Amino acid sequence: MAKYFLTTAIDYATADPHQGHAYEKIGADVIARYHRLLGDDVHFLIGMDEHGQKVAQTAAERRVSPQELVDAVTDSTQEIWQLLGISYDQFIRTTDPAHKAGVKRLIEQIFDNSPNDFYEKAYAGWYCVGCESFKQDNEIVDGKCILHPTRTLEWVEEKNWFFRLSAYSDRLKKLVSTEEFLQPKSRRNEILSLIESGLDDVSASRSRFSWGVPFPRKGSAGD
Repeated sequence: MAKYFLTTAIDYATADPHQGHAYEKIGADVIARYHRLLGDDVHFLIGMDEHGQKVAQTAAERRVSPQELVDAVTDSTQEIWQLLGISYDQFIRTTDPAHKAGVKRLIEQIFDNSPNDFYEKAYAGWYCVGCESFKQDNEIVDGKCILHPTRTLEWVEEKNWFFRLSAYSDRLKKLVSTEEFLQPKSRRNEILSLIESGLDDVSASRSRFSWGVPFPRKGSAGD
């Protein structure tokens, strides 16, 4: 019996799902059911991304705690997937103790095996809450993020832990170039172009707010 792992994107817990979310879940459900009919051992995962500045801001606007917000949104979301008959095997929440423990274990393993992959750095730049990431000049048009043109960018200065993604450019390029790894070809070429243009190291912690999975090192939100 072949093992078949299938996951959708995990959705932000800021509002109830819309038709686009349902489109993705129904499509994934069809694939999961097909592979079960083939006799495969299927593990179909969906879930909620319940952390981040966007969630914290939405909770503040509604005058509830972040935990109260994500509990309410996640409960209503699960009800919708049950009504649609989505046959998932696991519903993950980033607030789950098991998820937090898994993140901590992964980070500790990286520190143990490749201690230079994480480093602390003071950083200043334009931050897009919609993307949950800092934006470079080529991602900003008229002072707005090109992906979220209705949102106001925030100028952020903070000291965070960064992951040295740039050190993995060659390995990522080799992996993505494998036809079986990423389809269709147009998306594969898009990611290859992104890698070839130069990868920036990514912030792995946030020191300015606490609604996130704790980083297991001092000097950031792990204090």
